[in-house]
Amino acid sequence: MLTKPARASGFQMRNAVLGSWTRTGLAAAVIVLVLGSVAVLGATGSLGDLRYLNIPLIHPWPPAGYYQNPFNPTNRGDIVSTSQAAKVKGDLIADGQIELQAYRVGDGSLLDGADTGNSLVKLRAALAQNHAAGVSEDFTNQLTSVRVGKLTDPNDASVTWCVEEVGTSRITLANAANGQTIRQYTIRFDDKFWMVAVGGRYLITDAEVQTETVST
Repeated sequence: MLTKPARASGFQMRNAVLGSWTRTGLAAAVIVLVLGSVAVLGATGSLGDLRYLNIPLIHPWPPAGYYQNPFNPTNRGDIVSTSQAAKVKGDLIADGQIELQAYRVGDGSLLDGADTGNSLVKLRAALAQNHAAGVSEDFTNQLTSVRVGKLTDPNDASVTWCVEEVGTSRITLANAANGQTIRQYTIRFDDKFWMVAVGGRYLITDAEVQTETVST
C-alpha cells in the first residue's frame, strides 16, 4: 500500500519562508555594508584601504590577536601582536622593579638585569652621583595609562618596541648612611621606554623622560 507523502504544515512552511527571508535580509545587509564602504573609499580615493575594512564575522580588522598600533593610529595597516605586546609590557614591569631596588640600595650592578645600551649608561651615572652625594632614592609610582606598540627609537632605528607610561611618582630622598628622609616631592611623568630582546626577555635600552614637579 502506497502512502501519501507527508505535507508540511502551514506553520512549518511559514517558518521556512521566514527563515529564508531572514537569511536573505542578512546577506543583503552585508552586501549593502560592503558596497557602501566601497563607495565611500572610492569617493575618497582610498580603495587600497579595502583590505583593512572591518566586517564582523567576515573580515574583522584588526584580525584576532592583533590591535592598532597606538603610536601610528592613522595607518590602519600598522598592527601589533597582542601576545608580544603583553610580553614587552610584562618585562618592562619586571625591569622597573629591578631599577627601583637598585636606587633604594644604591647598587648599580643590579641594573644589568633590567637595562642595556643608553639606558644602562645613564642610570649607572645617576646612581654614581647619588653615591657621591651619600643619598638614596625611593619611588612610589601611580600609573594612569600605559601604551605598548611600535615606535622607532630616535637613537637606534633597529629598535621599535616602545612602552609609554603616564602617571605620578612620589620620590623620597634619604641619607644613605642612616636612612633619614631629606626630602619628599611628587612629579608627574610621561615616559617612553624602548625595549630590546636580550636572552629571551626584553630590557630597557633607551628612554625619553618628561617630568613636572607638582608638589613638594
